[in-house]
Amino acid sequence: MEVIKDSITKSLKNTLEKVLEENIDYFNSSNKLINHRVIYCNKWTEIQNSKYIHLVEMLQNECEHLNDIFKHNTLIQLNILNAPPDCNNQLFHLDYMGDSISYFIPFVELSDLNGTEYLYFFDKENYKKYYMYLLEMNSKYLDRNGAIEYLSKVDLIKDVDYAFKFANSDAYSLIYMPHYVYHRGQKNKTNRNRLMLNVLFSIENTYNYPIGEYVLDTEIDEKSRELDILAIRNDRIIY
Repeated sequence: MEVIKDSITKSLKNTLEKVLEENIDYFNSSNKLINHRVIYCNKWTEIQNSKYIHLVEMLQNECEHLNDIFKHNTLIQLNILNAPPDCNNQLFHLDYMGDSISYFIPFVELSDLNGTEYLYFFDKENYKKYYMYLLEMNSKYLDRNGAIEYLSKVDLIKDVDYAFKFANSDAYSLIYMPHYVYHRGQKNKTNRNRLMLNVLFSIENTYNYPIGEYVLDTEIDEKSRELDILAIRNDRIIY
């Protein structure tokens, strides 16, 4: 994960503050799972998307990095992602079987206490070298300990070849997450909702992305994962 801009433009920030204000009641519920609300979806009707189509246009014009992704990939959705205080640790995964690219704009400061946890290779070539192995791990639904054990099978050593890091940034920064980043939402150890705008793109545009507006449990948004993940949650504590 990479911070592309330390601070987005004032006009985009002002717009996002209004967007959050319009949707904040949804995130004041008692739901303690990482959850999200979709506010734009490429499979919705023009009428459904009319309220926030202007936000899509603003994002296209925010910076060259983001504009280039718009040109070469398919925008799938915009959503507001929330990790409530003391929420669940997710299992590690690649979003949508490695088909997606995401940008995040956090509404709060991100630190080791609330930022997305991800696998960081010290040698950047290893993302490509071990990508198929990460895809294999993706289907194993591993927590941190499980990931460490699995990586040892190919002689990758924690703190020598890789580390687990947490996304850190100021509020209203722009963060880029490529398709190959093995990651998870961690337990939010602060006393504030960790709210972020997620801008989600598809690379091949062949994955059957969900289209629901309200997602109470983001981790099982991909239905192919739902039964396995729920079984693991019921069976053991996730580290």
